[in-house]
Amino acid sequence: MIKPCVKCGRDWNQESDLIDTIYPSKRNPYTGEFIKWNIVCQTHNTGCGRVVYGKTKQEAIERWNNHKTDETVK
Repeated sequence: MIKPCVKCGRDWNQESDLIDTIYPSKRNPYTGEFIKWNIVCQTHNTGCGRVVYGKTKQEAIERWNNHKTDETVK
């Protein structure tokens, strides 16, 4: 479970919202394993554009919940 966005307060914990919020963004070309994940506070779903990255899904979630921000997209 991820906490609401620290920048705008948007809660992304609805199943339909999570599909478009936390997802893998890079694969190892040799193994097919996901090697980078991101969480995005999607602007097209009333979010603010905050983005957090992690090497694993769990790392991305932990960084999001600890109020890290890697970039903001518009």
